[in-house]
Amino acid sequence: EIKHQIENKWKHVVNKSTFEENSKKKKIYVLSMFPYPSGNLHMGHVRVYTISDAISRFYRLKGKNILQPIGFDAFGLPAENAARDRNIPPDKWTENNIAAMREQLKQLCFSFDWNREIITCSPEYYKFTQYLFLLLYKEGLVYREEALVNWDPIDKTVLADEQVDAQGRSWRSGALVEKKYLKQWFIRTTHFARSLYTGLDDSKLKDWKDVIALQKHWIGECDGASFIFKLFDSQGGSEGHLDIWVKYPELIPHAAFVAISPKSVLGRKLNNEKIILTVKSPFSLQHLPLFVTDSLDYPEGCDNKLGIPSFSEEDAKFAEKHGLSYDIGVRPCVNFDERVRLCKIALKNKLGGAMKSSKLKDWLISRQRHWGTPIPIVHCGMCGPVPVSFKNLPVLLPPHGQKPPLVSCPKCGDKASRETDTMDTFVDSAWYFLRFADPHNYEKPFSRERVDSLLPVDVYVGGKEHAVLHLYYARFMCHFLHSVGLLNEPEPFARLL
Repeated sequence: EIKHQIENKWKHVVNKSTFEENSKKKKIYVLSMFPYPSGNLHMGHVRVYTISDAISRFYRLKGKNILQPIGFDAFGLPAENAARDRNIPPDKWTENNIAAMREQLKQLCFSFDWNREIITCSPEYYKFTQYLFLLLYKEGLVYREEALVNWDPIDKTVLADEQVDAQGRSWRSGALVEKKYLKQWFIRTTHFARSLYTGLDDSKLKDWKDVIALQKHWIGECDGASFIFKLFDSQGGSEGHLDIWVKYPELIPHAAFVAISPKSVLGRKLNNEKIILTVKSPFSLQHLPLFVTDSLDYPEGCDNKLGIPSFSEEDAKFAEKHGLSYDIGVRPCVNFDERVRLCKIALKNKLGGAMKSSKLKDWLISRQRHWGTPIPIVHCGMCGPVPVSFKNLPVLLPPHGQKPPLVSCPKCGDKASRETDTMDTFVDSAWYFLRFADPHNYEKPFSRERVDSLLPVDVYVGGKEHAVLHLYYARFMCHFLHSVGLLNEPEPFARLL
């Protein structure tokens, strides 16, 4: 009883946040990875928040201006599955868990700034997750295509490559992953592969240790570039496009054919339907023949390749076998200046051109679940997929168990259906540390002035299991926002613990 009396007397002092806007004191932004509201804190949570709170109090005693915010990473499969098992809506289950965990955190007297609390499943937050999606879409960094995806048969959803372990099992359910063909939404994270790779050498990154090696291994050496080659049928009709990785972009004008694996999505389609397609070079009017073959060696992680017979002996043998003409006896030279020129042209025309490794893939964000941020796209019979306008955000989740209502197409006004896939929860957590800087801004995700005054996060405390996934996506988001002038610094985290 006496213990509780003492705690109640001093709780408001101990828990008080001391961050001051426009203070002349040096700011220290201490951030711990925000929790998933599973229902109760565990010792892993206590470890992380004790470390961050000790650091905050240390710097506060040294006269620094400390920001230590907190929130909840509230969307995701576990909530949906747990709510289904209990026969209650996932929002109610999540809301109850947040209330319980908030109380536990307060009882532990961590000096969080509760006035900045964010909850990713609230419309006030996911409105701006959708805003960032539309911003990426506007910049040509979001696309939808059929893909051979990782299917979790237990959770019944798609997993990104990063969410499948070395044994081929789901990172969350542990199920053996199956392969399926589905139309999916992707974010073109590979567009920033080079800056994400070289950014790891920034001297401002402290205590990243082996995280740098893990991220560099994931990204891979950016020793080539990916280009968009448009596909055409025998009557000249458009049939989509191919992303083709090319080690020496300056050799593209010397290409004689394109080869794709019979195991690829397009390869299976062409084999089954006997369609004849040609591929148009991004730099000329030249149309290249397309072959489905497993007789060639494809670059690591790729299921297609550009055939350049005058440079590759393997490609030359393939061209001769199929009666293709090429520059016999004239071996083209590797030319760095020409490489840079062609990549700049492609980037300007949104035809690829970003340097990357052959193995790095774009971010598959589609999830076939209810409890997640709705993808702000509508499907119109006349116009195809159309983005929702910024002014009509947020696109709200329908009541649990109900399908999204029919809507009007933003382009033509006809009846259209909403996209039913939701976003990978890593999209929500890829920018939450920015929202903490300006959590009550209802017009935009954040004010640049406020974010620039607080970033980078000085100390980021969390588990090493997030070294590749979360940190990679968060860095990508900041590199993107920096590229469009919304952030001063591309690297979000200075020190990791």
